[in-house]
Amino acid sequence: MVAMSTLHLSDTLLDGYVALFQQLAPKDQTILLGALTESAQSSHPVLEKQDDFPVYYLPKPLDARPFEELCGGWEDDRSAEEIVEDLRQSRTRTREVNL
Repeated sequence: MVAMSTLHLSDTLLDGYVALFQQLAPKDQTILLGALTESAQSSHPVLEKQDDFPVYYLPKPLDARPFEELCGGWEDDRSAEEIVEDLRQSRTRTREVNL
C-alpha cells in the first residue's frame, strides 16, 4: 500500500473553494457534498466511536519516527534502584534559597 500525502488547505485556498461552491446550483452543491462525504469516509475509516461520535485516525506521516524512539527509554544493565542511586549521587546544589 502506498501512502498518499495529505493536502492542507490555506485560508486563501479554502475561501476560493467556498466561492466556487457558492456559484453551484443547490442540486449540484448537494451532489458535491455527497461525493466529498463519501470520499472522506472511505479514505478515513471509522475505527471506533466515543460518546456516539466517530473517531477517525489519520494516516501516519511518511517521516514519522518509530514509537520506540519517542518513548524516552533506554537500555541499561543496571537495576532501577541502581539508576536512582546514581541520580541521587549526581545531584549538586546550585545555590542557597533564603525564604
